Amino acid sequence: MIKKPDTFNVKANYKSKRDALKANKAWYSQMKQFYKSEYQNEIKDPSSSYSQQGHFFDQYLDNLKQLKKDFKLNKININNTYLSPKKALKIKQQQFTNNRDTFAKKLVELFTNKQVLGGVLFTILLLSLFHIISIITIPGITVPSKYDNSSDFTSMLNLLAGGGLTRMSLFAVGVGPYITAQIIVQLLSSDLIPALSRLNKQGERGKRKLEVITRILNLPLCLIQSYAVMAMILNLNSSGSSDTFQIFGHTSLGDLSAGEIISLMVIFTGGSYLTIFLGDMITKRGVGNGISVIILAGILSNLFGNFQAVLGAISSKVSPTQAGYVLSVVLLFIIYLIFYFLVLLVITFVNSCIRKIPVQQTGQGLTSETKNLPYLPIKLNSAGVIPVIFASSIITIPSTIAQFLKEGTGKWFIQNYLTLSSWSGISIYAILIILFTFFYSYVQINPPQLAENFEKSGKFIPGVKTGIDTEKHVSKVLARVNWMGSIFLAVIASLPYIVSNITNIPSGIAIGGTGIIIIVSASIEIWNSIKSAATTTGYEITRNKIQANYYEESDTIKNPKVEELW
Repeated sequence: MIKKPDTFNVKANYKSKRDALKANKAWYSQMKQFYKSEYQNEIKDPSSSYSQQGHFFDQYLDNLKQLKKDFKLNKININNTYLSPKKALKIKQQQFTNNRDTFAKKLVELFTNKQVLGGVLFTILLLSLFHIISIITIPGITVPSKYDNSSDFTSMLNLLAGGGLTRMSLFAVGVGPYITAQIIVQLLSSDLIPALSRLNKQGERGKRKLEVITRILNLPLCLIQSYAVMAMILNLNSSGSSDTFQIFGHTSLGDLSAGEIISLMVIFTGGSYLTIFLGDMITKRGVGNGISVIILAGILSNLFGNFQAVLGAISSKVSPTQAGYVLSVVLLFIIYLIFYFLVLLVITFVNSCIRKIPVQQTGQGLTSETKNLPYLPIKLNSAGVIPVIFASSIITIPSTIAQFLKEGTGKWFIQNYLTLSSWSGISIYAILIILFTFFYSYVQINPPQLAENFEKSGKFIPGVKTGIDTEKHVSKVLARVNWMGSIFLAVIASLPYIVSNITNIPSGIAIGGTGIIIIVSASIEIWNSIKSAATTTGYEITRNKIQANYYEESDTIKNPKVEELW
């Protein structure tokens, strides 16, 4: 049998373009001879059946077809490699113009699509409604003009509330308790409680029942956090100051009656359920995941204020008497913005990285060229922003409990070891992100279900047996990918608290953090949702056009049993 030639290298040291084209033609002839020799040896095997010989022939034709494509591609690459500098620059300019025109055309197609435009406008409408309500303080609560809301616990609660905590609005509790309830239900339904585990495996119907259980569990968690929020805002009051938080004219929780406390707890709980409802409406009729979009909107609404805080912090660090004071402040702020956008780019790049697992279909022409196979994409950050939100929700629980405790050993321990202002708290936060990344990515990919679907549809991973071996292989790849993705996620989320502990600057103005991860992940999710909606609508329009061409209305009326084309 003829030995298989090496892959043709366009960038080899050829004297001229003509020599490279000759080498490509020679390589093409050698590859044809190799495939022919391989086919002849396979059909001469006396143990092969007629069906196998037919399969060998199909494979031989597929190899020749792919070889012809590679040959033509090599010619194009050779022509591009041996171009004059002037012509090469002209081609690059033309490619840039084409790409720009294609992107602009795609944008126009997306936003002239009625379904996509309707979803975007519906999302904007609900977010506007959410933002308007979130800046209106609940009657009975007085918010001071200035107060210290830069603590890690307050910042985290405000993030999960979509920005509604700063004004003590109806949405002051937000989705934090709901996220905690989701974590509890998902953990218990992963073979810990058989009844919940069975629901988890029942598909859409089971998921709906689990969602009902989650919302029931959300109720006591909302009531607890509502009380903690009231205790927290009154603890923010400065001693001796007249401009303080007041609830029904009182500055101490002990001065409030039971009816006043219960009424506010019910109001905050109702606001939490209203937030969940708005998130569901965005998920079903808008674009993106509703909860993530609401949190994203809250972060973006506070982004300008954060930049102002950074500018103020830089101004306070530079002496006003220093020569070139204004220039120094502006340059430092520009450097901050450059690093901020660099972190954005890095997170975007990591979110776009995928590990490709080649997939082959039984019955198709089999090939050893894995680069031409379809693939199963496993993202480097397959769990998205969910682990960060989950970990943020969990890390606020000890601080919430501390609001119920009097000054003593228990409260001192929580404040010194279980908050994000301590190294132990930052370590716990990072570990939680890593653990939730592994857990949630496994839930998202679901290797056992994936292996079962592959077996049913006749798909397989080249070199891996179907069934349990496929499950183990996917789980192994997922674990390897997660070791990189989860650690990166934990470092970026913990970075502001690390910087804050080292430099004593507020964590809210440090680069990185939960907010910037949510901005990138939720934005990508929204964009993918818009593209998906446009693709679905385009498919439906095409289907209707084809059906209209194949079936006249009169024929459909006369023969209602005519099957649809699709």
